[in-house]
Amino acid sequence: MSLTDEYTLMLIKQYWEKPRAKAEIELQASTWERIADLLRDFETEYDLDFARGVQLDVLGKIVGVPRVVPAVLARITFGFDTNPNSMGFADRFNPLREGAPFSRRFEPAYTIQQLDDNQYRRLIRAKVALNVCSAYIASDERISIQDVINQAFDGRAYVVDNQNMSLTLYISPSVSLDELRLIRQLGLLPKPQGVRYSFVVLAEPGVTFGFDSNPNSLGFADRFDPTREGGIFARALING
Repeated sequence: MSLTDEYTLMLIKQYWEKPRAKAEIELQASTWERIADLLRDFETEYDLDFARGVQLDVLGKIVGVPRVVPAVLARITFGFDTNPNSMGFADRFNPLREGAPFSRRFEPAYTIQQLDDNQYRRLIRAKVALNVCSAYIASDERISIQDVINQAFDGRAYVVDNQNMSLTLYISPSVSLDELRLIRQLGLLPKPQGVRYSFVVLAEPGVTFGFDSNPNSLGFADRFDPTREGGIFARALING
């Protein structure tokens, strides 16, 4: 039964068969019902699991994560096909083939990124975890540094304590440089005070090249055996 129906049933007997009295109470109760529905749905609408659009923007503003992040995406300019951040000439006879403008001397190398709801929700979670995390790599009692890294990179990264006031972050090859730049730009790499990230290395167990003494590495591929996969070389993305 709706709130309007409940209030209508409260009419005293002398007004029960009065159409105008009934219409007035229905009008007033319908206004109260809209407020009641808003309050009833508030918990769900602003739950991080279900929030979307404007509601998610409100949650992001509360925790300090903007939806539009500056200087994240590499700007696409004219260049050769060996450069993943470039495009060639457009084709006037093929509208599906896009071109890119020439790079300008003082033009920024990176442009803004606007997060969709799923990206935004994950990074808001990472920010919330960052705000309450401990200073330990792993902890059974509190959210740890590794927990925040797992949330920020969706489980595709891990961090190692170098025991010299520095941390090394290992990320999967599936993490793009744009995504790494986004997370750094938002300040979502947790660390204790006075500690820094010395390296960010592109590597992943079972994917990276190495010797047979390392069970988590792969050797060279075999051009005559397509079933034998080779590993990719780990490389430092950020040093210091």
